[in-house]
Amino acid sequence: MLFSGGLAVAEVHLPNIFGNNMVIQRGESVRVWGTGKADSKVSLSMGKQRVIAGTGPNGTWQVALKPLSAGGPYTLTVNDGDSSVVITNVMCGDLWLCSGQSNMQWPVKDVSPTEQKSVVRENPHLRLCSVAKKSSGDPQSQADISWQTFTPSAASNFSAVAVFFANELLKDPALAHIPIGLVDSSFGGTTCEGWIPQPALAKFAPGELHESMFGIKPSQLFNGMIAPLGPTKFKGVLWYQGESNSAHPSTYPALLATLISEWRKQFDQPQLPFFIIQLPEYANLWEGYYWPWIREQQAKAVDLIPNTTLVVSLQTTDGFNLHPQEKQEIGRRTSLQARRVAYGENIVASGPKFETAAVEHSAIRVKFDTSDGLAVSGSGQVNGFAVAGADGDYHFAKAVIEGATVLVSSEDIAQPQTVRYAWGGMPQANLVNRSGLPTAPFRTDSLACSNVELQKQRVNRRVATPSYEAIIDANGTVTSLLMKGAQFLSNEPGTAGGSSIPGFWGQRMLTQIQEIGPNRLSCADNEVTLQMIFLDNSLQWKITNHGKETVKFQLALSPHVQPPVSIRDGKAALIRGSAILEVSGFESVTNTLTGAVLSVGIEPGSIKSIELK
Repeated sequence: MLFSGGLAVAEVHLPNIFGNNMVIQRGESVRVWGTGKADSKVSLSMGKQRVIAGTGPNGTWQVALKPLSAGGPYTLTVNDGDSSVVITNVMCGDLWLCSGQSNMQWPVKDVSPTEQKSVVRENPHLRLCSVAKKSSGDPQSQADISWQTFTPSAASNFSAVAVFFANELLKDPALAHIPIGLVDSSFGGTTCEGWIPQPALAKFAPGELHESMFGIKPSQLFNGMIAPLGPTKFKGVLWYQGESNSAHPSTYPALLATLISEWRKQFDQPQLPFFIIQLPEYANLWEGYYWPWIREQQAKAVDLIPNTTLVVSLQTTDGFNLHPQEKQEIGRRTSLQARRVAYGENIVASGPKFETAAVEHSAIRVKFDTSDGLAVSGSGQVNGFAVAGADGDYHFAKAVIEGATVLVSSEDIAQPQTVRYAWGGMPQANLVNRSGLPTAPFRTDSLACSNVELQKQRVNRRVATPSYEAIIDANGTVTSLLMKGAQFLSNEPGTAGGSSIPGFWGQRMLTQIQEIGPNRLSCADNEVTLQMIFLDNSLQWKITNHGKETVKFQLALSPHVQPPVSIRDGKAALIRGSAILEVSGFESVTNTLTGAVLSVGIEPGSIKSIELK
């Protein structure tokens, strides 16, 4: 406790990284630190160990207990003669730091229902530690940090990648009885430079550093969410980030190398393993770039930085969602790499790795480093390769597996010079090893970034009657409603156009789509279902909120539609020329620069009905 003037009072204190149910790293000296009375003594005990520490003029102290083997529970007691702190149910095992941006933050409750069911029910040896999201202009010694034992309720709001990672580790008989602690210190929308201490950023030009979402400046996440962890010892670090650096891929290896170096210094672990999760498929431009370029820089960083490992996440999602629900396979692949690198197990943990490419007449032979052979995911031919001649104009190529090599050729390229594999935002690539682990993207050219690519898109649905025509896209959004040849909906992107349910990360994607009748369509995510019934002269929609928070359903109108001044008893008439659309079920209307927006709120556990006639 501190007086307002900052002077320590006569009370011993520990930072919040120490708490009931915590896990300490086995096999490492246990660092314990805190504050107390100035120029005095602090007694600390845990198990059979007891040490005395002297406090400095400002009351700070730090001790190192001898390394412990896996086990527990222990009680950690700190006493200065007048006051004490007691931390109970402490386990000694393996502690993993899980950090990055929104796809690391993404909680178990938001993954697919199938993946949620695979989460272990309860495990008293698995502990979850959450570091509250906070940015700060100066390094903090304290943060809002909470520990809890693993239960389905606790896991629901915890990082899904981290939980699935731990679940997979615990399936290994050699690790099944080792206590595992997961420390989630992640924050959506953040750049790599946000997690680096300010002094270490001095070597970068100002134009090379960028703010994170929400106006968070470089170093401020390190200050608020990493610095408070102090010299805690970890088994390893899981890092899932890169989306917010995709507009500036060339600086990423240096930034990530700096981050890793600084974190290793803080934790006093020069060889601390880092597992870098490469970004999966994603169809859209993000920050002005497709993702093969940031994936390439993530791979380069791993090649440059000792004791780092790349986790390839291709073939885990369909690529249409910035925040894929599929997180279980990413957790599994990361656990395989952890078992190989951090635990020294002799297992196949990664897919084939590109070694060399050599021109053979009108083809290119690509050699891979693989201990588990080459195979194709699913069935059919090898997909994902492209070759180019001296002009750098790439054509998709035929690829044939021959031992540990793939012979790649194209009828359109008589003299191929370079080859690419899985190069695109959403590559259709399927080369794996016999264990089903994918090959990482690679290229042998050095061409500049290009942001042009053709991609497959998911199918839309169309409904047409003599009175109207409607289009529903693959995200469950009604994007078009024509009456008498006139468009009634706005075609602005995002929540400014068509039907939408705004969420924290943008428009909610109702991608669980089922045709439940000849004239019925259900579009849903884990918490909201939009059921649409199409009749000859009307559309009837029901929005069900299965979640715990109120959601808002809205319909953005074309600027050419004459909007109602207000909505009375939930009813209004929308007019465009001679066409009139009568609506019921909405609660409010808001005029915007791109047209009016009709809205209705749906409380948790309730259903709202809308009719357009």
